Amino acid sequence: MSSKSYTEIAKGVKLLCINSNKFKTNCIKVDFYLPINEQFPALNVLASLMGHTSKRYNTVKTFNSKVEGMYDACFDVSIATIGEKARMRFSMEVLDDKFTLDGNLISEEAVDFLVDILKNPNCDENGFDEEFTAREIRFTLENIEALKNDKRSYAVTRLRQLMCKDEPYGIDYEKLENDVKMLDSKALLTAYKKMLTDSTVVITACGSIDGEMLTNKFKDFVQNIENRNPQKLETIFITKADEIRYFTEEMEVNQAKLVIGLRAGMNDANDDYFAYRVMTDIFGGGPYSRLFLNVREKMSLCYYCGARLVREKGIILIQSGIEEENYEKAVNEIFNQLDVMKNGEFTDEDFNSSIIALSDAFKGVEDSPVAVCNFYSSQDFDEEIVSGPEFAEKISQVTREQVIEVAKKVSIDSVYLLKGEGAENE
Repeated sequence: MSSKSYTEIAKGVKLLCINSNKFKTNCIKVDFYLPINEQFPALNVLASLMGHTSKRYNTVKTFNSKVEGMYDACFDVSIATIGEKARMRFSMEVLDDKFTLDGNLISEEAVDFLVDILKNPNCDENGFDEEFTAREIRFTLENIEALKNDKRSYAVTRLRQLMCKDEPYGIDYEKLENDVKMLDSKALLTAYKKMLTDSTVVITACGSIDGEMLTNKFKDFVQNIENRNPQKLETIFITKADEIRYFTEEMEVNQAKLVIGLRAGMNDANDDYFAYRVMTDIFGGGPYSRLFLNVREKMSLCYYCGARLVREKGIILIQSGIEEENYEKAVNEIFNQLDVMKNGEFTDEDFNSSIIALSDAFKGVEDSPVAVCNFYSSQDFDEEIVSGPEFAEKISQVTREQVIEVAKKVSIDSVYLLKGEGAENE
């Protein structure tokens, strides 16, 4: 059994502890949320740099040795976008104290390490270490370049950029690449200070870790940050597309990539979320979905075809791999299946299969401490924090009528095709 405890440590800082004795490890995630703005390029490099060195462990070797010395713990720093928020995440998984050989409080040692990383990065008043800054800039640029080699991810990124061109969500990765090239150690120091002063912080911990110890250590850390002033976090929700926009680009690809962006009709991330989740799943979720059974299986128009709801932005993304000559047929059939959802022409079997699949999936989200932390972290800005079984119960309460109602709000915004160079659509 597990229990949840929620603590407001300071303004803009909260701690959620999910206490459970069934795991052999404890997981801690510290998330710093900031608006996507001019600091975003520096945050990308900063995430890489702070994941490899600190002032105390100022070489990769000593840093990794410290982590491995804590019973081969796992430590990671990452950057992601959640709606129009940038999230810098510091995460750690460490052996539970009851399994240590010498009775050491390894969980407390891990928390001390994590706090030390946050308080004392590898920098001084003039900026971060020049050599490490140059290296991490190079790594970040390589990661951005690698995106172009993953054509499936690249196509989604381009659709997102084109569809949301005038919104922070529509990140221009070419501009991001150029901005990263212009960074220096002082710019990273500025970004680090902004991360501490301007962010909303959410700490999530799962396992048998001492909640009071966690609270005290992070409270001490936060209270020593001068000029804390968390910035307002807002996301632009556009409820309806004015028209359908079509985009085509050419690149050396073996398989054309089709991505379609829909405006869900949501006013915020909580607006009829469970009904939208079921609707999107029936439409393009699993092997029982309308897109899979019709566009892929029945009509053989694609290699894969699925849809996912980006609740934090109120959009639905449809991804498909197709032969270029099937472009128009695939688009028309995808549009047709959306009309099926709007008209309520999906079957009871379609509906029930989705309810069962989603409910079973959420019942199983608490199988590991990392999965638990990820699940609860996804609710950092929700009106109500619920468990996996509670989430499954909310899914089971969604009705056909609610699914049809939200489907009718969906509008098609953008259609993007990434095709082979010199190819023609028929």
